[in-house]
Amino acid sequence: MCVDDELLSTYLDGELDEPWKTQVSEHLQYCLACRLRLGQLKALHERLQSVALTTEEMAQSKDRVLAFFEETKFPTADQKRSFWRRKIEMKVAPAILTAAAFVIVVIGSFVFFSPNTPQGQEILPGVVAPIDSEHIRQVTDVSKPNLGMFSLEQIIQHLDSLGYSVKIEMKAVTPIE
Repeated sequence: MCVDDELLSTYLDGELDEPWKTQVSEHLQYCLACRLRLGQLKALHERLQSVALTTEEMAQSKDRVLAFFEETKFPTADQKRSFWRRKIEMKVAPAILTAAAFVIVVIGSFVFFSPNTPQGQEILPGVVAPIDSEHIRQVTDVSKPNLGMFSLEQIIQHLDSLGYSVKIEMKAVTPIE
């Protein structure tokens, strides 16, 4: 039975107690797979040791972080700021773009909705001014056509144009009184 990676890592770090340390050593003498895994763990351990920060590098980073916290004034829980007193920071380029967009919207609204433009004339190419109520006429609303709206002759002509063969038989004719 092979040794798991956790036990091999403990053996590599020298933290394994004596009865198990001897057993792992004996197992590594005859098990090639465990020796290969131990070699991989050693290589990983050496890589991690080479990447570790020195005490000087950690002290520099610590000083930078502490300086940042000292310079930044964070409000305490009892010093909540109202919406109007909050500091709004914006870079120059987005502020200019926002102002330009606002100006374009304002000028565009004057051009499109100006009351000085005569009705029915084009303001810009393809844009016509709204038409007032004098030039609108009401059209009767035909919601759904029904058969009572058409004569028998119109219905037969329509069906004939669609390719249907229509045959009409009369059972009785009753005079209209």
